[in-house]
Amino acid sequence: MPKLLGLKIIRKMMNKVTKISFLCLLMTSCINESDEVILRREFLVPTTAKTVYYNVSPEKSGFFGREGLKIDIAFQFDEHSFQKYFDDAKKGGNWLELPIPEDFLMKMFGIKSTKEGIIRLYKESGKPLPEEGSIHNPTLEQLYESALKSLELPETKGLFQCRTAGDNIMHKKKEIILSLDKDLIDFILAILDIEKRQLIIKVRTKY
Repeated sequence: MPKLLGLKIIRKMMNKVTKISFLCLLMTSCINESDEVILRREFLVPTTAKTVYYNVSPEKSGFFGREGLKIDIAFQFDEHSFQKYFDDAKKGGNWLELPIPEDFLMKMFGIKSTKEGIIRLYKESGKPLPEEGSIHNPTLEQLYESALKSLELPETKGLFQCRTAGDNIMHKKKEIILSLDKDLIDFILAILDIEKRQLIIKVRTKY
């Protein structure tokens, strides 16, 4: 009787270990997914659409995670699949017409927050604030132009969509943003380029 009881306990323990191992394996698999796979799933990109360029920095997490994440990727559709994707996007009501308004971009880039952060940094350090317009204290316009240049938006016709998570953007649930009333600290900007029949995606974080 004691032997049978012991065997039952061992079996229960083994079952628990198996379940835990499976969960750990599943979690590791999700964490190790490539950014391309995650973005394809996020935007329901058909398997027939080919990746035509893909740049990411940093590729791996450092001590504080993937600080200042920057991803640029584009998927090339054929004529039929692009038209279907475009029509579905337009019907869904979660995409907006290009071009992107300047006020939207200002908040998406977090320009005002960046400027306030510069002023606060000097105030807390006790150092005098450099002259406005200088390299260490750029104007709002200079910050905007720099962010715009870095993003390299295509000059095209089509639709765009912005998503944000507020933290760990590649793995947390995203919110679709149709209008902005405050600055973002991260975003995924998707552009449906009619001329090239491409879905262009740009990911940026400020953490």
